[in-house]
Amino acid sequence: MEKTKIDLTAELEEIKRGQQQTLDFLKSHGQELDLGEWLSVRDYAKKYGVSIQVVVNWINRGIIPADCVEDLLMFNNIRMVQDKVYK
Repeated sequence: MEKTKIDLTAELEEIKRGQQQTLDFLKSHGQELDLGEWLSVRDYAKKYGVSIQVVVNWINRGIIPADCVEDLLMFNNIRMVQDKVYK
């Protein structure tokens, strides 16, 4: 089995681009969210090395508290998680 080398710098840049796109969208619709403190579920999973399903399970089980989760209805119901370690 061949291991895949992960370019962490590229991964972090991709996350930052996604955050900026989300921020630009929110501003264009009159809302602001400090994305320095928030990540999408996908980006959170990538950053902390867990699967998206694990993050969703943590949200559903209350491991990630409700006040640390934001659902952005106007942005395709994207779910944002406060960027900190849980569990």
